[in-house]
Amino acid sequence: MSVIDITEEITSEVDLNVELTTQGLRASVFVDEVEVHDFVDYETMAYHMVGDMEKYPAEVLRAIMKELRGMIEIIEEAVVDEE
Repeated sequence: MSVIDITEEITSEVDLNVELTTQGLRASVFVDEVEVHDFVDYETMAYHMVGDMEKYPAEVLRAIMKELRGMIEIIEEAVVDEE
């Protein structure tokens, strides 16, 4: 039991940016004026995923592969249309 209870509402501005680049995935989180960021390349991402079979069992990896193939098809179409 507390002698003094203080309740204060704190409001922060949060901005999340995730970007696929030619090297990998870059993520930045801005909380008010503070930035936290990280980067992972595609190969490392894949090794992390296949190395964590509890989080990414085979059926999940297959579903991710299917979605990535769909992305590739859309990107290929856009690149061909632009040429």
